[in-house]
Amino acid sequence: MDILDIDSVETADVAILTIHHPATGAATTWKMQIAGPGHAATLALQNEVARERLREEKAQEQARANGRKWKATDLDPEEERLKSMRRVSRRIIGWSDVTLNGQAFPYSAENAFLVMSDPKRGWIAQQVMDFFGSDAAFIKSSART
Repeated sequence: MDILDIDSVETADVAILTIHHPATGAATTWKMQIAGPGHAATLALQNEVARERLREEKAQEQARANGRKWKATDLDPEEERLKSMRRVSRRIIGWSDVTLNGQAFPYSAENAFLVMSDPKRGWIAQQVMDFFGSDAAFIKSSART
């Protein structure tokens, strides 16, 4: 039995997601470039989420230390959905040619958010999020394996 050299398993900075048709499952020509776990865009996003969580924890601790009741922020479901989709879209860093309503729809951070946040296009967002959760999606081949 071979012993695994964990250094032989590396994650790619960028992986390509091929979007599939929601009804047929057939691969389309649309390919998205997705930031991998070690990509600067992913790390910046993780740091932002961590800072937000730490600010909330600090505010709770300060309230306890000062003998005040803690009242959590009221969350609006739609605002939370959009916040989540903004975060998802930030890991999309490019895509191949695609059209929207017959017009060229080039990659931009704002266009990525428009696609991810549109409830009618939830099938696209679901494919992107499933891709994030795939262990194999960001593993690159190594000459040492």
